[in-house]
Amino acid sequence: MITSQLNYAIISDQLAGGIGGAENLLWLAMDLYPQAAVYTTVIRPEIIPASYNQRTITPTWIQKLPKAGKLYKAYLPLMPLAVEMLNLQQYDVVLSMNHSMAKGVVVRPDATHVCYCHSPARYIWDMFWTYSEMNQFSPIKHLIVATLSNYLRMWDVTSAQRVDYFLANSSITKQRIETYYNRPAEILYPGCDTNKFEHLGTDDYYLMVGRLVAYKGFDLAVDVFNELKLPLKIAGSGPELEALRAKAGPTVEILGRVDDATLKTLMGNCKGFIFPGKEDFGIAMVEAQAAGKPVIALAAGGALDIVKHGETGWLAPSYTVEAFKTAVLEANQQPWHVETIAQHAETFSIANFQSRLKELLDNPASIKNRKSLVV
Repeated sequence: MITSQLNYAIISDQLAGGIGGAENLLWLAMDLYPQAAVYTTVIRPEIIPASYNQRTITPTWIQKLPKAGKLYKAYLPLMPLAVEMLNLQQYDVVLSMNHSMAKGVVVRPDATHVCYCHSPARYIWDMFWTYSEMNQFSPIKHLIVATLSNYLRMWDVTSAQRVDYFLANSSITKQRIETYYNRPAEILYPGCDTNKFEHLGTDDYYLMVGRLVAYKGFDLAVDVFNELKLPLKIAGSGPELEALRAKAGPTVEILGRVDDATLKTLMGNCKGFIFPGKEDFGIAMVEAQAAGKPVIALAAGGALDIVKHGETGWLAPSYTVEAFKTAVLEANQQPWHVETIAQHAETFSIANFQSRLKELLDNPASIKNRKSLVV
């Protein structure tokens, strides 16, 4: 086929819970293919950035169910059916951007389906028990959720076999794809805006930023800096806000939500960036390094791809207060080089992401025959 004659479609999981890393990558894909049709499971139009208001994003029939934009999680068991009912038969190349159900679309047998996988759905795989504990399910509700998850896992594996080529956002996601789907995957790091922050100076405080939820490790960071009696600023909002404020000692400042200008100042002047949580990737670590800031992170998940131990940051071997206290103290002794750290961040640039994605999608014949099971 001639590239200019190809019909493209992009499908993303729900655009309803807010704008984060997955959504920002969708915008980058849409920028690459301004004529591509775009689909999603459920959408809340008010969260879509103004620059994309003119693009038509077509939701599944779940959109017509009561309060779908807010209650989309309740409709999760219906989403496999919903994505399979999308009629994509006119498209030659389909890009699914998947952290839940998007990869389950049914395409023509001669079409090419590339899946950019943020992660196999964590809440039905390795983090099922973590999410169950966080939601404090009763025994009956736990049984119901476990039964639904069993069904979703079977569908998840089956639908993964329809994909021609998997792209993984990190080494840990590649490993999950190979473990749960028995499929190979190429690592393509997410495109990060490496111009978002810049080095402004080096004050005495460390910084942690994000949504204040339990699994991201804010409480551990507070414990660490309480005991070290070193300055830590935490910016963000979420359900853990008041608990963290109650726990914070005199050297820990819980700022709550801050505007973009304030965040740029905080990032540009911090001594280093703290990231105790285990994420599939962790764009905030790249943004901090783009500003020339060393990242102190858990040696797990995306941090293993992003942080070069001793060169662009320091990795703590375990998720414990003692391990992170040691990491902070050791990082304090290092002669960090701003230019080296910032240059490393360019590995994860938007240009690199879009260039490789376009190379694959514009040459579907080169990948159509690569589909194979891991032996």
